[in-house]
Amino acid sequence: MACRSSFVVVDGYRLYTLECGSGSGTPVILLQGFPVSSDYWRPTLELLGRSGYRAIAVDTPGFGRSDKPARAPYSLHFFARLFAGLLDVLGLEQATFVGHSFGGKLALATAILHPRRVRRLVLLNSDGFIPIPLFVRFPGSLAHVGELFLWLLSHPVLVRSQMHIAFHEPERYVTPEMVQLGRDVLRVPENRRVLMLMSLRFKDNDLQGTGLRARLRELRCPTLIIWGQQDRVFPPQLGEVARREIPGARLVMISRCGHFPHIEAARPFHGALMGFLSHSGDA
Repeated sequence: MACRSSFVVVDGYRLYTLECGSGSGTPVILLQGFPVSSDYWRPTLELLGRSGYRAIAVDTPGFGRSDKPARAPYSLHFFARLFAGLLDVLGLEQATFVGHSFGGKLALATAILHPRRVRRLVLLNSDGFIPIPLFVRFPGSLAHVGELFLWLLSHPVLVRSQMHIAFHEPERYVTPEMVQLGRDVLRVPENRRVLMLMSLRFKDNDLQGTGLRARLRELRCPTLIIWGQQDRVFPPQLGEVARREIPGARLVMISRCGHFPHIEAARPFHGALMGFLSHSGDA
């Protein structure tokens, strides 16, 4: 099944989307992690579309093909408001949100701040359960040095080594194309500017710092947490932390899998996802 690409305008920002399935199907919004784009959701989009869902992956503002405005606040509140606005533009009252890594944190923020818009949550190796690391906070603290630091990180050896950490079997999944994608994210000036802005405002992108983590207990939507047991980016014990903090959440651990279950363990990930959705009578 072919996906349809388009741009939608939300609050004046152009957002790039990939969509599969019927417009009348139960909607599922997929949010990517850093540094990949919505393209990495294609197999999941196609599966959801074939199964009767309306599946929509969106490039987070500041990333991929979406707008990268210099004056946007790039905070959890900003992203959550845009995703709620995206539902308005698409004519949707509610949707299931599926978020990977950074996208998981954005899905959580949307569910906390706009609870009536999020029907259920699926979190893959989600960000938000450890403090924002120093290497993320550092660039924004020293403007010119920070931008140089980001540019230096685009060296192919450094990009490849970081991607190797993210996979249990990197020799199978860290392709030259993936390394080039990571390099492009850091080499394009507009991308570095967004990363600098987010680093400068790191407290506004931290569940703990914004007070949103304390509000996880308010969540009432069904929640599935999926975690790779060999994740070296966000250690697997964080999955158990997330399960304890989100009321009624279910945790699925996937063996022989690192930080990208939808890439490295697509079959068990898709099985868990589709089982969770169908259990509630969707599609």
